[in-house]
Amino acid sequence: MEHLSLASPAGIVLSLDAVLILLLALACLGSKLFDRYLTYYGLQSMLLAVAAGTAAYVEREPALWVLAGLTLVLKGVAIPEAARRLLVRRLQLKRDVVTIVGPSTSLILGAILAGFAYLVIGPQHLAQGLISASIIPISTAVILIGALAMVLRRHMVAQLLGWLIMENGVFLGGITLTASFPFIVEAGIFFDVVACFLIMLAMTTGLAESLVALSDRGRREPT
Repeated sequence: MEHLSLASPAGIVLSLDAVLILLLALACLGSKLFDRYLTYYGLQSMLLAVAAGTAAYVEREPALWVLAGLTLVLKGVAIPEAARRLLVRRLQLKRDVVTIVGPSTSLILGAILAGFAYLVIGPQHLAQGLISASIIPISTAVILIGALAMVLRRHMVAQLLGWLIMENGVFLGGITLTASFPFIVEAGIFFDVVACFLIMLAMTTGLAESLVALSDRGRREPT
């Protein structure tokens, strides 16, 4: 995959796909609504599935088609919908109000990190005309933006989504650099196991906060 020409049809699809993934990461960084967090992450994961499908078509690797399907079903649909039902509808988590800076400042910082990634790992440092020269800086920028979201957000759910955005950035870079299915599976399993743990932790935290709020309300009510 790293030897794929940037001007080829598959190269154009992957480049456009990567740009949209980066824009969705920035959109998530500039929002405060949990429902939008999940929507942006779901769309980003669907685009990642398209990238995996393009890699499968180029490499003619059936295992990559399986990976693309799993990414679409699990990360693009199942995880966002399950999280939306539990966190947004049941626990009524609407808006992330615990942030260090506002959305505008977050977007500016995200754009600065994206520019930094392009300068440090830009086309001038990679082989010209190859897909890696376009994708690797973008995947690095997505990783940095996900890390920034984890730093700027204080709520556990928002930090979790920042982690998942980082995972998508790693996945995008892995698809570009190697067509080795075992490598991608090993990296993906590692991040998904950690992500599942964080999801369980976020669910437990949300339930605990709800129970504490109900307990405090009961104490304040007259008997």
